[in-house]
Amino acid sequence: MSRRTLLSCALACAATAGLAVPAVTGAQMRPGQPTVLTPAARPVQQVATPWTALRGRLGARNRVMLFWESTLDDAVSTRYRDVETLDRRVHGNAAQVDGVVDGSSGPVGVAVAGAQAHLHQRSESFVEGEGPAHAALSADARSMQSVFMSELRQGGVRFIDRTLATRLAGQSVQGERPNLHAIETGALVGHADFLMEVTSSADGNAASGRRFHVSLRSIATGETLLDFDTPADAGEPAVRPYVATANGFERGTAAPATQADTARVLANETGHRMADAMVRR
Repeated sequence: MSRRTLLSCALACAATAGLAVPAVTGAQMRPGQPTVLTPAARPVQQVATPWTALRGRLGARNRVMLFWESTLDDAVSTRYRDVETLDRRVHGNAAQVDGVVDGSSGPVGVAVAGAQAHLHQRSESFVEGEGPAHAALSADARSMQSVFMSELRQGGVRFIDRTLATRLAGQSVQGERPNLHAIETGALVGHADFLMEVTSSADGNAASGRRFHVSLRSIATGETLLDFDTPADAGEPAVRPYVATANGFERGTAAPATQADTARVLANETGHRMADAMVRR
C-alpha cells in the first residue's frame, strides 16, 4: 500500500472518530519559527550635512560673491590703450585678349591686358581697456556651479551675481576710461560679505579627473577664512545591489560618480569648513 493511501485512511479514521483534523494551508517550518521571514531593511548611506550649523553661524552676514574658475585680479587700476584699425579693400576688373596677327615675317601672337582697381579704406579709433578677467565657462562647468550653489543655499548662503553687482556699482561712473578694477572693488564692498574662489586643475588620481581649490575671504577685513585643496571624491556607496551572474548573485559594480555628485561633495566639504571657520572668528 502506498504512502498516499495510508495517509488517506488515517485521515478518514480520524474524522470517523470525531477528531479535529487541522487544515494544511502551506508548508510549515520548524516549531518556533515565523511563517514568513521579513527581509532586513537595506542600509542607507547617511551623509552628515553642515547646513543647519552653517545657517546659524552665518547669520545676517551671508552674502557671498562666487568666482567660479576665476580669481580676483590683483591690479588696482585699469590700463588703457588707444587702438586704430585700418580696413583696406581693393576691387579690380581685368580683361585679356589673345590673338594671332600675320606679319611680314610670319604669324605673330598678340596679347592685350587691361585692369582697373578701386581702393576702399576705412579707419577706426577707439579706447581699449584691460578690465578684470572673466572666465568663459563651459556647459559642464556651469552645471557644476549651479549644483554647488544650490547645495550651499541650504546652509543660508546668499550668492551675489558678480556681473550685476559690478554694473550697479558703475552705473554712475562717467568718462571713457573708468577704473574698472575700482568699480569691481566697490561692487564687492557694497554687495557682498565674502569672496569665494573655486578653481580646478587636472588630476588623474581623482574620480572626477579634477582637483579643486577653494578659498574664502572676508570683504570687511581681507582675512582668509578658508584655503584648501580637495579631490571631492564621493567614495564607494555603502550598499551595492546584487546582480545575477554566471556564478550566482554577486554585488554589482558601483556606478561612476557624476559631475553633480562631485559638486555636491565639494559643497558639503566647503560647508563643513565654513561652519568651523565661523566658530573660530
